[in-house]
Amino acid sequence: MKLKTMLIYVMLFVSVSSLLFLSPFCSASQTDVSIKDVTVQLIQTRPPIGTTTIREYRIAAILYNTGDTKSVNITVKLKDPQPGLNATLIFQPEGYSLKPNEEKTFIFENWPTSLSGDIPLDISFQPSSPNVLLTEHNSGSYIYTLHIGGNTKKTSTPGFEVLVVLMAILAVLFIQQERK
Repeated sequence: MKLKTMLIYVMLFVSVSSLLFLSPFCSASQTDVSIKDVTVQLIQTRPPIGTTTIREYRIAAILYNTGDTKSVNITVKLKDPQPGLNATLIFQPEGYSLKPNEEKTFIFENWPTSLSGDIPLDISFQPSSPNVLLTEHNSGSYIYTLHIGGNTKKTSTPGFEVLVVLMAILAVLFIQQERK
């Protein structure tokens, strides 16, 4: 009986010791893809047709894999914000697998729009294959607000500086007239 108890204690001690020793070396490997940056660049403004002006933009999204394993093939999409269109636009390359600590730029070359004002661009990414389970590590979205049109605030009044200079000249002339 004493030998069985001693054997159980030794087995328990070895199991706990190996668990404590090996646990820092045994960690789950995963992929963690996120959008690092989004840039939108005006390519051209087409000649107006009536009151409608169409602008073409180049949209680039940089994805980054901060995980320690290669990701599945990722597709980046833009949900077209124009009313009446439920189009989903796909960035190039259509599917790309990111290695650990790799970043990749996905580009949509010519996005035409006639919208103006503040336009939210909903850019999302997910695995290319519908058979892959969506998780927070392999999918996500980013809202970029594009400012188009005359929404800029004027910071100065035109001609204000001329008025100040004229007032100063008149003040100097008035002071000289008083001295005479």
